[in-house]
Amino acid sequence: MKRKVVFLTFKVLPFFLLDFLILSSLLISGCSPLDLILGPSTGSIYVETYPSGAKIFLDGKDTGEITPCTIINLIKGDHKITLTFGDKSYTEEITIFPDSTASIYKDLLPRLKEIIVDPNFLYTNIGETRNFSTITAYYFDIDHIPVVIKLSDCGFTKDNGHAIINSGAGTFTGVSKGLIEVTIFYTEREFTKSDIVYISVGTFPIPSPEPEPDEILQASIIIVSWEQSGDFVTIYYEIENTGNVDIDFYEIWFDIKCIDNSEYIGWDADWDVKVDEKKMGFCMKVIEKTVKSVSVRSLDLTNYDL
Repeated sequence: MKRKVVFLTFKVLPFFLLDFLILSSLLISGCSPLDLILGPSTGSIYVETYPSGAKIFLDGKDTGEITPCTIINLIKGDHKITLTFGDKSYTEEITIFPDSTASIYKDLLPRLKEIIVDPNFLYTNIGETRNFSTITAYYFDIDHIPVVIKLSDCGFTKDNGHAIINSGAGTFTGVSKGLIEVTIFYTEREFTKSDIVYISVGTFPIPSPEPEPDEILQASIIIVSWEQSGDFVTIYYEIENTGNVDIDFYEIWFDIKCIDNSEYIGWDADWDVKVDEKKMGFCMKVIEKTVKSVSVRSLDLTNYDL
């Protein structure tokens, strides 16, 4: 009888050792035995910003990490990610799914996408001085609205001397008959973008100013109300088409001021506002601070036939 017990012990012992090794491996890898039954319960998130080096806060707590960074072992469900860089901050709600990696990218500072010179064809006569084109800088992130920049803030090159460009005054003057190609370039931090404009001196008749178009594209905006619930600010507004052509697409930017004098920008867009039509809309923004006031910053209207 004694020999049977000893034999049974040696026979069962390897199975206990195997179970112990499997359990140890699971714990070391961050899994639990329950994951084998129900599936993994954690995921991760990759966070990247421009510029890099932004602090990362998870659900209001400093993670001690800076961008770019992957945060692992996050419990599945909704989480709040806040990114700060100097006096700039951004908050986003994100859902973590088991055994997968979510991602967030945010431009905390404006990242230059392009500049556009409009009009890109100019006319003058010899000895005549005219105003230069409008130069507008556009950015990748929609929170950073387009900005009109001065010619004096740009550099330029030209392929001949048929005209003189006075960047300080924002003008050009014809010197001799011919066509000039001018390259305008503008730099913000490490980004440089350029556009081309042509100047004709005495080559073609200078066109008369175009008559005012019969079509008028315009609208009025009224902020009906706004409310703050937790970290969410909702702005309710009414847009009315006061022109005589349909608005095919519009974009609205809002200035949001907090009691600590910090400022945020809200944005909304929509399609199709007919002539004389009034339309309600709302803009929602995540802000962790107490809001003091909201106002309309700018309105951009588009009619694709104009």
